[in-house]
Amino acid sequence: MSVISLMAQHADTAVQGLQMAGTVAGDAALTGKLAAKAAANDLVVLAQAGSDISVEEFRQKLDSVAQEEQLGWLTAAGKYFIGIFQKGGEVFAGFVTGIIPTLVVLMTAFYAITELVGEKRVHGLAQSAGRIALTRYTVLPVLAVFFLTNPMAYTFGSFLEEKHKPAFYDAAVSYVHPPLGLFPHINPGEYFVWGGILVALLELESQGVVPGGYHITVAIWYALVGLVVILLKGMLTEKITAIMARRQGVEL
Repeated sequence: MSVISLMAQHADTAVQGLQMAGTVAGDAALTGKLAAKAAANDLVVLAQAGSDISVEEFRQKLDSVAQEEQLGWLTAAGKYFIGIFQKGGEVFAGFVTGIIPTLVVLMTAFYAITELVGEKRVHGLAQSAGRIALTRYTVLPVLAVFFLTNPMAYTFGSFLEEKHKPAFYDAAVSYVHPPLGLFPHINPGEYFVWGGILVALLELESQGVVPGGYHITVAIWYALVGLVVILLKGMLTEKITAIMARRQGVEL
């Protein structure tokens, strides 16, 4: 048998093998298609099991399905992380609808009165009260905090000399809490500073541990001690400001 005959036989065998492989592949594809169709039919039957349900009823059931959470610790961490920013947004919204409009109105009224009275007169009055440390760090902060409240009170310092402004701010910002027991309007957003003390005092009064009305006495002493503290802080901050300015070669 010649070489050409052998090659022809092998070629015929290869062609027959390819035909058989194609047949097997076609059968497999058909079997897979039938299996998928059967599975789809099973899912349809499973979905339609029981009584008929309308689209609206299905929507209601979907709304009532409880959400399942996997990896609870990871979900809790994500909720806590985004919760921080959500709480910050709530605080900001509270500022926008609460303190910011009040602050804008106060600033408008303050500068309007200043223009009506005359800036030089107001400036001279503030400077007269700010000539000595005793009134500069007691009378001025008290008036500013009482009439303008926090945070508008700090604008009073604009009428003082530059070398006195840091100390005045220190005194004023330190006096937005001591008078809360007598004048809550000064700083209502931070009333909890005094409120925690008040709750404890009222409980002691109800138990008879301290006499009735003792919380009023504490509130008065709180405000008086606060005056002494802001006077000392103002004088100390003024000295520190002078030292820092001298070191840096700044003339105030």
